[in-house]
Amino acid sequence: MLFNIILPLIYTLPLIFGNWNNFVLDYFKGRRVTFVCLLTCENDAWYHHNFAKYASTRNVAVSSCNIDRQFTKYSKILHLCLKQTAPSIGVVINPKCSEFENIMYYASENVIFNSRHKWLITEDNDINEVSITILNNLNLSVDADITLSAKLDETCYKLYEVYNFGKIRNGTFVVKSIGDWNIHKGLNISSEYKYYRRFDFRQMAFEMAVVMTPIPTVFDPEMVLGRVPDHRVSTITHTGAMVLHQLTGVHNFRYNYTVVDRWVGDYVKEHKAVTNGLYFREQDITPILRLLPHFSDRYDFAAPAVTFIETRYYYRIPSQGVGKFENQFLRPLSPGTWWCVVGICALCCVVLLLSAIVEHRPMNVYYCYYSIFSVLALICQQFFEEFEDLRRISEARKVTILVTGLACLLLYNYYTSSVVSWLLNGPPPSINSLWELLDSPLTPVFEDVGYTYSWLQLPDYYFNRKAAKAEDELKRRLNNMIKKGKTVDASINVGIELVRRGGYAYHAETNAANERISRTFDQRELCDLDSLLSFEHILLYPCVQKNSPYKEFFSWSLARLLERGVLNCVHERTWTREMKCGGSTPRALALGGAAPAFIVLAAGVILGVLIMLVERIWWNCTTKNKKPLPKTPNEELNTL
Repeated sequence: MLFNIILPLIYTLPLIFGNWNNFVLDYFKGRRVTFVCLLTCENDAWYHHNFAKYASTRNVAVSSCNIDRQFTKYSKILHLCLKQTAPSIGVVINPKCSEFENIMYYASENVIFNSRHKWLITEDNDINEVSITILNNLNLSVDADITLSAKLDETCYKLYEVYNFGKIRNGTFVVKSIGDWNIHKGLNISSEYKYYRRFDFRQMAFEMAVVMTPIPTVFDPEMVLGRVPDHRVSTITHTGAMVLHQLTGVHNFRYNYTVVDRWVGDYVKEHKAVTNGLYFREQDITPILRLLPHFSDRYDFAAPAVTFIETRYYYRIPSQGVGKFENQFLRPLSPGTWWCVVGICALCCVVLLLSAIVEHRPMNVYYCYYSIFSVLALICQQFFEEFEDLRRISEARKVTILVTGLACLLLYNYYTSSVVSWLLNGPPPSINSLWELLDSPLTPVFEDVGYTYSWLQLPDYYFNRKAAKAEDELKRRLNNMIKKGKTVDASINVGIELVRRGGYAYHAETNAANERISRTFDQRELCDLDSLLSFEHILLYPCVQKNSPYKEFFSWSLARLLERGVLNCVHERTWTREMKCGGSTPRALALGGAAPAFIVLAAGVILGVLIMLVERIWWNCTTKNKKPLPKTPNEELNTL
């Protein structure tokens, strides 16, 4: 019983020393802070020890650091105290401490004045001008969460927020009253989101990096922001820049543009790229970047996404088949196949010639004609008749039948296998993977845009990591072409024209390609056009420096634009529609390769008719001067 009485007294003992405990705990509880770093000095150690005990009764954890020594002696403890182990940390310090200025500069250099560290600077009386001067010299930004408390009396404190729109960008330093605290009403501060109070940036300038290829000699923002952008500006850059430009009029700030020729760099400070500028903190923001997890430790993303990217390899469908799906040996009119046919025909001619010699045919001079025309008639599915009644030796007859039978079988199998293999095993009229593109007769060409150069130069940068091995092989081939002096990149106008002529696969962003295709392709060419996906439908985000003070602001502002439909409006203005085949010239699936077989069949029929006519004319000419053969006794008896 005695323990239950003494325990509350121990925890309420700090109230004897004033209302400072209640004020501090009410403030942090109102800000939803559950962990407080208490920086003490001089003779306040015992007093703050009791504060920690009292805070535990209100579910607030407290760690303390005595800063009444040389900075080097407590720097490690200070680092642990300020280390973020919770969503937000409260920090309490009194300006009367001798190390106050050193602590402030330490926090400024280590970027601890951010939205995750909520600072409470407790003045004993009214605001000290020395404290204001020190804060004005710090590298504060718009996300700083610093509150100055001025003690009016033992029961009342006046609260002021302190921030700068961007010290490093010559922003304005602001000290503004946000409420008060008294023992009767408790904490009375505005619950309004802080960026509604920090709405007007007063014409502060942000550094923005945009990509143009090639870089213009003289840059005008209208090249990027105009309704019809410069031809060196990609659609994704145009869209992202227009979205971010909408914020300048709302929040009264501006952009200083820096133009580079690529997005992803090698993180060498001397090399100009968007990611390099963000990583070395030379640029504040860029309109678009792809979310690459292995680069997430070098810059931050502001959500939501402002646009997306999709790239494809555009090509006209080859008529002779594609890649390894093509059966080179069985393809009609292929040189190897026809040399086999010529060899078989020559072999048949030799065998029939030997057969005629063995049979002692009387037409010595016609042995060669007999063998050649017999084989030719066999190819045309006819028979050659010599119109002579000769007795045949059985062995010669068997050899002739065997040779002609085998020849018929081989030729028939060749014809049917050619047609069936092209109908059943032939490729569809498209390329389904990057490996098939590499095996095709198409020559790859890339759009001359920033990500192309990054892809060619950086070994760890891929369009699609699922096809990393195929992309490595493609990079190797392209680099070999570059060493030989060949061009592997082209503008969108030149690239689409190469596709229209045929024989090329052009890698381009879909919006730029669709816009050009709609101007140059007719309906037949559209039906012959196909594409292979490279970049999947990937969202693009505005990116800022790592741990940038403006990340939260831009995320909040972009979310407001999304809610109001501004992002959709900009997309409708900048994005093009895909042109599709209208169906006036439909394609037959996989018949392109079998077409030569049908051409050969038609040619054989026509040739057979011509041979028949020639044979008829030859027979008419030879029978006029030829004496009739004497009849045999059996034929005379039959006549009688």
